[in-house]
This record gives sequence, C-alpha cells and structure tokens, in this order.
Amino acid sequence: MSLHKTWLIARREFWFNLRRRSFLASMFLFPIFFVGVFVVGSLLGRSAATDISAYSAVGIVDESGIVVRADGTPYLAELPEPFRLYSAEAEARRAIEAGDLDGYYVLRADFLKTLKPEAYYRRDKIFGEALTRHLLNKVLTPSVAAQVGNPDLVARLGNPLRQIKLYRVGNPQELPREALFAAVFAPILVGSLVFTMTMNVSQFLMLGLADEKENRMMELFITSARPSEMLWGKFIGLGALGLLQIVVWIAIGIAFAATQGTDLLGTLATFQLDVGFLLVVATYAMLGYTLYGAIMAAIGASVNADQEARQVAGVIGLISVLPLIFLVSFFAAPNDGIALVLSLLPFTSPNGMPLRMAVTSVPSEQVALGIGLQVVTIIGVMWLSAKIFRLGMLNYGKRLSLREIWRALREGRQQIISARGAEEAL
Repeated sequence: MSLHKTWLIARREFWFNLRRRSFLASMFLFPIFFVGVFVVGSLLGRSAATDISAYSAVGIVDESGIVVRADGTPYLAELPEPFRLYSAEAEARRAIEAGDLDGYYVLRADFLKTLKPEAYYRRDKIFGEALTRHLLNKVLTPSVAAQVGNPDLVARLGNPLRQIKLYRVGNPQELPREALFAAVFAPILVGSLVFTMTMNVSQFLMLGLADEKENRMMELFITSARPSEMLWGKFIGLGALGLLQIVVWIAIGIAFAATQGTDLLGTLATFQLDVGFLLVVATYAMLGYTLYGAIMAAIGASVNADQEARQVAGVIGLISVLPLIFLVSFFAAPNDGIALVLSLLPFTSPNGMPLRMAVTSVPSEQVALGIGLQVVTIIGVMWLSAKIFRLGMLNYGKRLSLREIWRALREGRQQIISARGAEEAL
C-alpha cells in the first residue's frame, strides 16, 4: 500500500467534502440550531414556570387547616395576588358563576397525606403549573412556616436544598447545586454529540462511495489506486473532517458561553468533564467512527444509489442510538442491566460508555474492556469491509445481496460484476 497515494486520497476527500453545502450546514447550522433551541426553550420554560398574569382572581377553600386557623383567620397577614379565601366550596362556585373568579383550589382534610390540591376553573382559564407552584411557594409553604415558630426550620422550609451538600460517588470534593442539572444534561449532551459526529461523518463516507459508483468515478480511481489505499484514504480524510467539525462545535460553544458571561472552567468542573473523561470520550468517538465508517463503506460499495444507501444506513443508525433510547436505564441503574450491556457492546459502547461515565464512576477495567472489544470488532469489520469494498466497487445494476457476498467470500473471488456491468465493460 502506497502511503503517498493514501495521503492524496485523504486530502482529496477532506477538501472535497469540506466544500459540500450539506457538510457546511451540519458543521455550522447544527450548533447554532442547538444553541437557539436551548435559549428559546429556557426562555419559554422560565416564562411558563413563573407567568401568572393571565389570572385575575383565584379562590382557595381550605378544609385542611393549613392556610386558615380554627377560628377562620388566615396564618398569613395578607394573601398574595391573585388568591382569595373562601369559607366553603359552594361560595367559591357561586363566585365563578358570577364571573368574579377564574377558578379555585380546594385543600381537602387529607391534603397533608395526598399533597394534591383539587382545582376547578373556567374553560378559558386553565390552571397551569406556574399557578400551582405560586400557590405552593407563596401561600402553603409560608403558612406552614408560620405555624412552626422555629426560624431555622422556617428557612429550611423556604429553601430545602440550600443546606444540602452534593458529592459524586467516589469523589470527596463537594459539588455546587448546579451539578444536579449537570447530572441530567451532561450525559444527553455527550451522547448526542458523539452520536451526531460518528454517524454524520461515516454517512458521508457511505454516500460518497455510492455517488462515485453511480457517476462512474470509481472506475477512474481504481486505475490509479488500490482498494485498500482508497479505503484508508477516505477513512483518514473524513476522520480529519470529523475532528474539524468537533473543533468548530467546541469553538461555537465557547463563544456562546463567553457572551453569557459563563465561567467556563467552573462549568466544566460542575459537569465533571475532567481531562480523563474527555480522553475516554475522544477515544470512543474515534473508535466508533472507525467501526461505523467501515460498516458504511461496505454499504456504500454494495449499493448503486444514494437512496439505497440511506435505507440501509437507517437500520445501522437505530442500533447506534440505543443508549439514548434507554437513557432512563443509565440514570436508574448505571452499573447493571441494560446500561452495563450497552456500554460494553462494540456497536453501542461509543455512546453507551460516555453516558455511563457521565452518570457514575465506571471501573477502569470495564473502560479498558469496552475499548478492547471495540478494537477486536473493528479489526474484524475492517477486514470484512475491505473484502466487500473490493467485491462491490465495480458492481453496477443491482445491490449486492448477503448471499452473493457470502458466496464470493467463500469462493475467494476478488470482484462481483453484474451481468449489466459485464455487458457495459465489453
């Protein structure tokens, strides 16, 4: 194998795909879209969680004795807007019928057991989460605190998480409260980025091969380079393109964080994204790209059109995204069952292992085992992919079936040329 030819092919793949509009869109528009969704979602979520401006008057009927004393006087000197006290449910219902109330809450006698207020409202004034949270924070919690009489306990009731200390399993360093959010967000972010980069770049490899077969460029390339040189050149060129994509995404993320005044080092520490974790993620990402790239190369060589390649690649993509589908298992039991299996299986570990490491402390021997299984699988898949690539690179007219591939491999043939391709060659 000529290293010079491999380098030329790698350089050509890098610059050719870098100029593609689809790749430029995925490199720049994806992070911008992600940041836009994050910002809009945060603003809408914050507004939905706090906006109660749509309610002018909301009644409270207290049968539990939490808000009102036995003599009928409230524990709070003044109820916050838009709440009003009513002594009986019938009175609150008449107020709704008269148009004086948007609706009312009923705190039944067993409210301390159920913790579920009953809500009754007009059809055009549906009680949302923001109003219920306002009832809890501004009426119920202060009313209970007023009955306690202990200032320290009242402070704890007002903000029960203020004095809670958070630690990561196996790490004595105390974490900030934002780590609760990071524990949920970091695994999803890491898994999504690894999956997107791996599948995006490997599909460029597959579609490029299918396109070269369809427009007969493959015949030109094969006259000046060996199949192994072509395959490795494409791998290296598109792998470098994937690294460039990650660098651009990180740069956009840093720029966005800078505009928000975010302490980047502090945020990384909160998200537990230390150097060791990032190295493992990078290792699994490159191994995942090599594994799925080899599979996509075999698919690209065995089909004759982009549409056929996309159909087969959809099934492969479904397998790789399994860790994100079973994300709940990684939170509930990260060291057992589905999470353990998906973090070790070669076809799911590029996403599965980073997800586990973001949630819990994974034993180093399991990380090494996952990498070892990946390497062994990659060797086998690369060997098979090279064989299929050689067999199908000049096959035209129809997609290679698994039976044809198996028969050719068993007979030791170097190429499979369809009848149509043989006629055209003559």
